[in-house]
Amino acid sequence: MNRIDRMVSRMIDFALERPGLAPSRILIVSLSKRTLEKVLTPSRMDLIRMIREKRPKSVGELAKLVKRPVESVSRDLRFLESYGLLSLVQVGKIKKPEIEKDVLMIPLTA
Repeated sequence: MNRIDRMVSRMIDFALERPGLAPSRILIVSLSKRTLEKVLTPSRMDLIRMIREKRPKSVGELAKLVKRPVESVSRDLRFLESYGLLSLVQVGKIKKPEIEKDVLMIPLTA
């Protein structure tokens, strides 16, 4: 087991040993530095922050908030969803971006 795997294992153990911290609200993502830079670009981090702060009711509303085309926001949201960082919830004909986790742990590699 490498150093990162041990760190992730300790984080998981910590979360599971302390149920009062609501482990279901914690997401631990282990990514290489290269993958991390690919996944969490500044524009995607802006989307995550805006979803947490403003809680937009649709992808279109989020696109307006970040002043980006709906198509590029939608593409980034699907990408982030594929890593489990958020969910796109179908509400009628609209997809609503949601972040269900309160804590996101990302072990950083040297």
